[in-house]
Amino acid sequence: MQARCWDSVPAKVTTETNASLIQKLTLDEVLKAIQALPKSKTPSHNEILIEFFQACANEVAPTLLKAYTAMLALGEASTFINRGFITLIPKTRDRSKLRN
Repeated sequence: MQARCWDSVPAKVTTETNASLIQKLTLDEVLKAIQALPKSKTPSHNEILIEFFQACANEVAPTLLKAYTAMLALGEASTFINRGFITLIPKTRDRSKLRN
């Protein structure tokens, strides 16, 4: 008989585990999570590679920490988290030409 995946998980969280679970999320945890993400993958539909987040971890982690902390406080994720922004950067100074 094959064991079920949850058979090894305790039915009740211990006091020690609960104490670690209810602590506030830290910047160090966010940085470690970013570095642990698999390479050449995208975390969402915006197709920004994990390598971007890893290269800019010190810049993006504080913003991510604020967002995750707010979502945890609200008890739900914002629909904003699934959006992306595109900024067109013209190649020349003449912005009136579509080709630029």
